[in-house]
Amino acid sequence: MKKDPIDVVAYDPRWAEEGLIHAEAVAGALGPLALRVDHIGSTAVPGLAAKDVIDVQALVSRLEDDGIAAAMATAGYRLRDSNLSDPPHPESPAALGPDDWRKLYFREAAGTRRLHIHVRRNGAAAARNALLLRDFLRDDAPARRDYSEFKMALAAKTRKDRGAYQTIKRPFISLALRAAESWAELSRWVPGAPDAYWRSAE
Repeated sequence: MKKDPIDVVAYDPRWAEEGLIHAEAVAGALGPLALRVDHIGSTAVPGLAAKDVIDVQALVSRLEDDGIAAAMATAGYRLRDSNLSDPPHPESPAALGPDDWRKLYFREAAGTRRLHIHVRRNGAAAARNALLLRDFLRDDAPARRDYSEFKMALAAKTRKDRGAYQTIKRPFISLALRAAESWAELSRWVPGAPDAYWRSAE
């Protein structure tokens, strides 16, 4: 299957509202299975260049729950069985083993805007890293500028080679996570309130 070229564009202020809308939609789809749902990734960081793709993270108690895939399918989201793990970042202090990098990955409903939906176990290192890196980049202007410039330059050189883009970006992410961990320790960071969560009709 032909893959779309990599296009990193300047920050679009509309991404913030779109991220919240889609986080709410995913929370509604998963219902009580979702412990929290957040807009993550580069589109969740004001001022950061990004691919025009909204990333959403939903945290659940158990990835093995068959109800997750069923609930997402009912809402029109499409499971991608080929992407069931994140690249390990073993330097993460929260990492205990392979289970920290497992996930379920869904794409948008047919005919709607591009979404990447990452369902991760609550407490997994990958889940924590997604929120940590987002919040760090929101707070640190020089790091945000450096990451924007790096991604724009990298995308220009690897526009038709998605594998190369991901491979070259991975060490940069590891360095950014190390800086984020130092920032978290100094600022006593903890994840804030979720962008969305299931609300009972009662």
